[in-house]
Amino acid sequence: MPVSGSAARRYAEAMLDLAAPEKAVGAYRVSLDRVAQAFDRATIEALRDPRVPLGRRAAALAAATNDEPVAIRSLLRLLLERDRIALVPAIAAAYGELVDAREGIAKARVTTAVELSELEREGLVRRLERASGKKIRATFAVDPSLIGGAKVQLGDHLVDASLDAQLRSLGKQLATGT
Repeated sequence: MPVSGSAARRYAEAMLDLAAPEKAVGAYRVSLDRVAQAFDRATIEALRDPRVPLGRRAAALAAATNDEPVAIRSLLRLLLERDRIALVPAIAAAYGELVDAREGIAKARVTTAVELSELEREGLVRRLERASGKKIRATFAVDPSLIGGAKVQLGDHLVDASLDAQLRSLGKQLATGT
């Protein structure tokens, strides 16, 4: 989910600017991901509840994030004070995208008709890396309607090598006589 130009992206860029000189890029990513997981709808609503004094909300947030890096805690406090705390999950996602782009990592979504074993997944990722010349971070899904084969979404490029797509293509060829 690209967030180019958004407030979340700007906060993520600022966090990356802080993390890089401290050599804390990875640690901030882990921290942001961990914090973002805790920010469900109920948590966000509680932290935005104007009936609860800001000091109490800030104290609760500080206590819950006591083990996080100082910069992350400062960001959370700033977001709380500016009533932008709901951005935390989007900031974490944007930060991850920025780090991946900086490290030359491309995301791929692989959909297959059947569940792949870990060995098959690793082999497929290696082939994608060789073909693309990039490090690949892949997520896998199963869609039995594909019948066989796979669909690979790599960035904005889709390769549909599913049996379903091949049968549809064959049907079109037969229908048009080409």
